[in-house]
Amino acid sequence: MERLRHLPARQLEEVVNFIDFILERGKMETAFCRADEAKLSILELRGRGKGERLIEKLLRSRCEDKALDG
Repeated sequence: MERLRHLPARQLEEVVNFIDFILERGKMETAFCRADEAKLSILELRGRGKGERLIEKLLRSRCEDKALDG
């Protein structure tokens, strides 16, 4: 905290942006964990095949969209 007090306003803004980035990344990781549960249930239903990677991409994309929408 002491170091933050000595930063110029512009650099302090960069630090705040970085903290926001870390927080958002944490939210996305949580969303991916929930997606993993859904992915497992879908994979159990359909088995493994050509579309396995497609399902992963679809679920990841949905999680990212939800995270961006807030």
